Amino acid sequence: MTTRTRFTVIGGYLGAGKTTLMVGLARYLKERHGRSVAVITNDQGHVLVDTEFASGAGLDVREIMGGCFCSTFPEFVKNARSIVQTTRPDVIIAEPIGTSTNILSSVVEPLRAQYPEEFDVAPFMVVVDATRAARLESGKRLIPAHQVKEAEYVLLSKIDRLDAGEVERAVQAVKALAPDARVVPYSSRTMKGMDDIASLVLSGERSVKSRPSEDHKRFAAEKSAMSWYSSTSRLVPSGRVDLYDLATSVLRAAADSFPVDDLAHVKVMVTSPKVGAKMSLVADSVQTDGVRGSRYLTEEARLVVNARVMAAPQKLGEIMRAAVGALPAKFELKVDEVTESCYSPRPETPMFFTGM
Repeated sequence: MTTRTRFTVIGGYLGAGKTTLMVGLARYLKERHGRSVAVITNDQGHVLVDTEFASGAGLDVREIMGGCFCSTFPEFVKNARSIVQTTRPDVIIAEPIGTSTNILSSVVEPLRAQYPEEFDVAPFMVVVDATRAARLESGKRLIPAHQVKEAEYVLLSKIDRLDAGEVERAVQAVKALAPDARVVPYSSRTMKGMDDIASLVLSGERSVKSRPSEDHKRFAAEKSAMSWYSSTSRLVPSGRVDLYDLATSVLRAAADSFPVDDLAHVKVMVTSPKVGAKMSLVADSVQTDGVRGSRYLTEEARLVVNARVMAAPQKLGEIMRAAVGALPAKFELKVDEVTESCYSPRPETPMFFTGM
């Protein structure tokens, strides 16, 4: 009898901490439980910081670009099967685009219904930033609240930034939206709660929840108001460059140019053979997601920038292009071989839709 691959889909809004969790969880499963993990990333841009980050952590990574898993389901399954055939991991973790909707009904349910002999599908998990949970229902965006309502488990991230009372209020905010979902608070920084998530992934518990899809047109205006910027560049230092200062310079250019509520997520990653760093901006908060080696860059490196902002593509492109272009004036380096894309994605058309 063929052993089925454990399949875990982890959704959540932009900046919630999905990728940091995914990489931390993969390492935890390997180091504490001896399990191998592969990941599938998903985004709109032409190059993904998330893929670079996961690959740099030594994970087997596949990426699906240009559309949500829900509208590229055959490619999604093809990638999963390819992973199983080539590396036979114990666990596959899939991370959909942060603005994805109807993932339970258009990805998780079809996966468990159509491929029961190949994949053992874990309960659908959604990551929620605990520091922003109180604004789920009252916020101006529909998507984060919708994602929570679909969840079988809500993984409440960044609890290290809150006291016990604030964490409990975040839990109650989630339960008000999704009373049937189970909530697991955790921190990728302190690793508190990580064993609870790992135990769930490795358990025999399977996804069973069914929920009719909400009309994707309901979210179209919110998605179309957001532009997506992606770029890659080659950095050639002529001296010693502080990675933190460089990444922060790009992130701050975005923070200074857009209202806080319009900044969904901006990510910067710098990698070279010896060093690497990933930093991100969520609202007005800059955070370090991962560091490798020294904080100083002295050799040729690659810079990847992803930005998701409520703004016109032209404005977002101009600001991020200027931020990258200004680096030689601030640091001892040359920037060349720049490639970029900036646009507002077209509405998704899910392959599987079960209306209310």
